[in-house]
Amino acid sequence: MINKYELKARVYPSVITLLPIIIVGLYFSIDYQNIYSLIGGLGLTTILTFVLGQLGRDKGKKSENRLWNEWGGAPSTQILRFSNNSLTKYLKKDIHAKMADSTGIGSENMKSLERKNPEKADNIYETWCHKLRSLTRDTAKYKLLFNENINYGFRRNLWALKVPAIIFIMVGVLIILLSEYYSNIKMFNLTSGAIISLSLLGILLVFWIFIIKKSWIKTVAFAYAKRLVESYDTT
Repeated sequence: MINKYELKARVYPSVITLLPIIIVGLYFSIDYQNIYSLIGGLGLTTILTFVLGQLGRDKGKKSENRLWNEWGGAPSTQILRFSNNSLTKYLKKDIHAKMADSTGIGSENMKSLERKNPEKADNIYETWCHKLRSLTRDTAKYKLLFNENINYGFRRNLWALKVPAIIFIMVGVLIILLSEYYSNIKMFNLTSGAIISLSLLGILLVFWIFIIKKSWIKTVAFAYAKRLVESYDTT
């Protein structure tokens, strides 16, 4: 049975990616009054949703390191650094003390270590975050953290599917225009169904180009990271 994370972070991005195919299916269904075309299109969509869900997850995971390198490191690691001001210095000091005690590493002066050996300091912070993730898997107890993780997974996987989504849109536009051309012999004499379908595809194109960006992922990535490190006192 599919769980909440898989549904929202993996299936939803795939469905959104496949909307152009659904729109084209509706266009032909309305145009030719053939409900079987729509049913067949939705059956194909179900299969493609599963495949794209897997591809989006894999591509999203592979893209994480590239995103984190561009941002200056994993969000949770950045938040734990003394050079980062996302948390107050008093809260950060408390988190460091608790995590060093519970993991047995990082008892040295981390502020000094960050200056002398930033790679080692980041490795310690990554270990702390790994520990926190393993202790916060109870989605009922850590509901807010779980929801932030879903938001991050959804946006990351949606961004990973940006290229195929735009390709689907352009192919959909081409199919509709060719259908109209060969049906009406006049390229710009579009039917109402074509106008509606092309308008919807245009809206989707604007969405993918102007909304689905790295900065859109970054916002929720740091929100999740902050919620994760703030859970130190409840584990």
